[in-house]
Amino acid sequence: MSEDTPALIALDWGSSSFRAYLMSREGAILDEIESADGVSTIAPYAFPATLERLAGGWFFAHPELPIIASGMVGSRHGWREAPYVRCPAQPRDIAANLIAVGAGERQVHLAPGLAYEDENGQPDVMRGEEVEILGIASSGGRLIVLPGSHSKWAIVDRGRILSFKTFVTGELFAAVKDHTLAGAFARVARPKSPGAAFARGATQGAAAARGEKNAGLLGALFGVRSLPLMGKLAEDDAGDYLSGLLIGAEIAEARRLFADGTPHVAGAEALVRRYLAAFDALGVKAIAAPPRAAARGLHLLAREAGLIR
Repeated sequence: MSEDTPALIALDWGSSSFRAYLMSREGAILDEIESADGVSTIAPYAFPATLERLAGGWFFAHPELPIIASGMVGSRHGWREAPYVRCPAQPRDIAANLIAVGAGERQVHLAPGLAYEDENGQPDVMRGEEVEILGIASSGGRLIVLPGSHSKWAIVDRGRILSFKTFVTGELFAAVKDHTLAGAFARVARPKSPGAAFARGATQGAAAARGEKNAGLLGALFGVRSLPLMGKLAEDDAGDYLSGLLIGAEIAEARRLFADGTPHVAGAEALVRRYLAAFDALGVKAIAAPPRAAARGLHLLAREAGLIR
């Protein structure tokens, strides 16, 4: 089998997006498909037909290829629920818990999510991010950061996901900006690349999360309104300041839990740049992880499960 011979169809199927990769036995991406047909847009009975519509050309050309999928497609609101695997978890533990569903004459193997319970007894879960983490770890990442509505921080040792923590940073940013009086200036501010106001917010957010200068995050959040109101911050910088404030607080809180290692950051390009800017403002060295981590993680699981011949 040559390096450009297809051996796997890998699906990264989340709530709001669909990405598919045609991959070789060695893990090279030969072709890819991207669509807005996320799980939240699909009726429970319509997954086989949707998959056929999106990737039917591959199915026709390569009817023998195995199919593996991760993300919310394997949740209770998706095609079928693949139960969580508890951390610590190795790739073979995740691969052993794949769930097969029928798509016409083909089978789709759904990856399970991961669960973890911290020392305070609080459970945490992820679904879809685990394959990204495995993909980043395969290229050398140990401390992995996946920013988003629900940012994930995870620690990996020799391919084994030991623990992780979720931070509702992106969701909180949207809620404060769009639905509070404190976020009124941020609501009308122009989107911009992270600058001085963002760095100022990141520094203040980190200090608040650490409890420095008698500050706390809830009190600091009102500064998003009071600083522009009193002329201490340009009104148009309020959104950038709010973003920095919350990301800085996330980083400071997470660094207490995950103190060792260089953060490897993966996700949407603009969001990765924003997190790298926050790390830089706080004096923490961080690097952008290689793209298409989910594809690499899915390929690893497929090999562990014996799907790739």
